[in-house]
Amino acid sequence: MEKEVKKIGSEIAKTVETMKTNGNVLVISAPSTGEPAKDNDKQKKEAKDINRSSKPKVKDAEELKKEIEQRTAELQKCLAELERKKKLSENRVQFIEVMDKLGKAEDELSQEEGFNTGMYKLKFCQGSSYRDDDAFSISNRLIIVEFIHFIRGKIKDKVREIEAQLIA
Repeated sequence: MEKEVKKIGSEIAKTVETMKTNGNVLVISAPSTGEPAKDNDKQKKEAKDINRSSKPKVKDAEELKKEIEQRTAELQKCLAELERKKKLSENRVQFIEVMDKLGKAEDELSQEEGFNTGMYKLKFCQGSSYRDDDAFSISNRLIIVEFIHFIRGKIKDKVREIEAQLIA
């Protein structure tokens, strides 16, 4: 009978060691051989520690997954904002090019002295026609210069607005 008890005890010890290495939770009852209860409490604490160490790994993985998803969403927002600012910058460049052309035209018109100019005309035409048949045109130098000043002012305002959006 003693041999059988020793054999069962050694098998239990091997099973416990295997479970410890695998990280399984151990529930150990009080020994019937008269061992002190302190050792049993120590084994229960070890089992709880093993159980605790396996749960945080799962929680850490879930937390990391959530953090990755959150950062991916933030990156997508940043990319969308960057794309929006890129378009604003392209619009700003186009406005500045138009302002340069208007400035050049204004300089050329200021060198002329006549009432009407042959260099530039403001043409008003129907956009839906096959040919650009003029409804009317203005060739008065002073009116064209005043028109250029007005348009340049509007463009400057728009460029300031775009720059404010780019900075923000």
